[in-house]
Amino acid sequence: MKPSEIQFALNLEALSAPQCRRIVQALVEKPLTANELAKACKLTTASVQKHLELLIRSGLVRLISKDGNEVLKLERPTLQPTIDWFADLIH
Repeated sequence: MKPSEIQFALNLEALSAPQCRRIVQALVEKPLTANELAKACKLTTASVQKHLELLIRSGLVRLISKDGNEVLKLERPTLQPTIDWFADLIH
């Protein structure tokens, strides 16, 4: 498999969970802490942590340090193989 095909499969796996999709949507505007994500997504902290493991493993989300806090950031370029695949379907 090509790297883009592997990333596509990882993205689909991660985004199959509605909780992961909510987390990704919340991170579109700006990086957030896990507690901020829990509040924004109306999920428990434990649920956010569980789903973040999948999102981080897939490469869609990255943990970074910002102003002394650990925040989660959406890795937009990682979405590109999935976006390209869907774009090919409609053209």
